[in-house]
Amino acid sequence: MHIILEKLKERERELRKRKEREEQEVERVRQKARRKDAVVSYQALLTERIKDPKASWTESKPKLEKDPLGRATNPELEPADMEKLFREHVKVLNERCAREFRSLLAEVITPEAAAQASEDGKTLLNSWSTAKKLLRPDPRYEKMPRRERESLWQRYAEDMDRRQRAASEQKEEKTNIDDPSRRPAGSSKSSPSVRRSHGRK
Repeated sequence: MHIILEKLKERERELRKRKEREEQEVERVRQKARRKDAVVSYQALLTERIKDPKASWTESKPKLEKDPLGRATNPELEPADMEKLFREHVKVLNERCAREFRSLLAEVITPEAAAQASEDGKTLLNSWSTAKKLLRPDPRYEKMPRRERESLWQRYAEDMDRRQRAASEQKEEKTNIDDPSRRPAGSSKSSPSVRRSHGRK
């Protein structure tokens, strides 16, 4: 009888432990779902409220916390989580602005426009102030953070200059091939008489 009671108690303990594990697993799944919902809601809030790539976390945090839906005060998200999501959002905004600014550069600084120089020799490729005058009226110019505008222009100008030089060299090379008179000295083929003299040796 004593043995039977012990087995029953052991069985009860096992069932209780199994139930606890199952409850913990259910709670873990629920918590994961709640956190996911909190992240999605907070990201939606960021999309609604934060549209400036120059926005700072310190200035934006109080504004976000005023959200009537409480998406910035959700207990499922730690303050560090919210700041990380904010910075990721701003990074995406910056990348989008950079893409749009590069599109603007391509639209304004075409090879034809870049070939035009002012009296003092300034072009859209060698003078930021000259390029800026044409870029500034477009909204994409203002959206781009000021500290990054010139560096993006400079990279674009260097890339265009490099491509133009490469195209010019290829054109020159093709011209030399098509026109034997323009080949450098020593590059002409051996004359028939030279080939014949070699053959008699």
